[in-house]
Amino acid sequence: MNDTVTLRLNGDVPLAEFAKAVTGLNALLRALSAEVAAGSAIDWTISALDWSSATTTARGWSAEPEAVVRVVGAYGSVGRALRDGATIPYAMPVEHAAREITSVLNGRIPTIDFETAEADFEVLAAPKPAQAPIERVVFGGVSGRIQTLTNRGSLRFTLYDLLHDRAVSCYLAEGREAIMRDAWGKLAVVEGLVRRDPLTGRPTAIRRVTNVTLRAEGTVGDFVRARGASPSLTGLSAEDAIRRIRDA
Repeated sequence: MNDTVTLRLNGDVPLAEFAKAVTGLNALLRALSAEVAAGSAIDWTISALDWSSATTTARGWSAEPEAVVRVVGAYGSVGRALRDGATIPYAMPVEHAAREITSVLNGRIPTIDFETAEADFEVLAAPKPAQAPIERVVFGGVSGRIQTLTNRGSLRFTLYDLLHDRAVSCYLAEGREAIMRDAWGKLAVVEGLVRRDPLTGRPTAIRRVTNVTLRAEGTVGDFVRARGASPSLTGLSAEDAIRRIRDA
């Protein structure tokens, strides 16, 4: 079930600005719940708070699960409107909360991602409505360590990629839960539809995860077996050293 929303602040994020954005997220979820799920009590809890990224994921629970799905869908609609510079299609409390979140956009925080299990929307400080969004989602794989594995109605987990050591939100395709057995804390290659940051190229989300391949960890003394893998460069000029490494 689509019952989570994620807010990601990109860049060099001051603590005060992160706190302000999370306050705005809380206000936004309350306002959306009141508008699109009136009469349904929804309990929003922190599902993931990733330490290396300014990323917060909230999961909704209600005796009426469809009410949570409606709010999550509305959250995505708000993100789309902010990305496109369009009018937010909800009442003023929703718009005020959304503007509180985007008020932290500045030189240190250039973009904010509004993310659900179905889609994510990158919001810039100055959106350009006339410019069509560029598709940056392709099938591929990302290597990293699996953390923050949760299963409550749906299965979402966090992968810390090896290259950037940043959190990547991962969503399993339906019926693929078994591939995550004994995967928590392990190094793995996660395959699916990978969404990347257009500025840095780093992965930010993987949807419809189809395969998770666990990777063997290194053992003490492995570096000794690599001895001799690199050619000796003693006494060589810079040009000859580069040529020898290239041809090794």
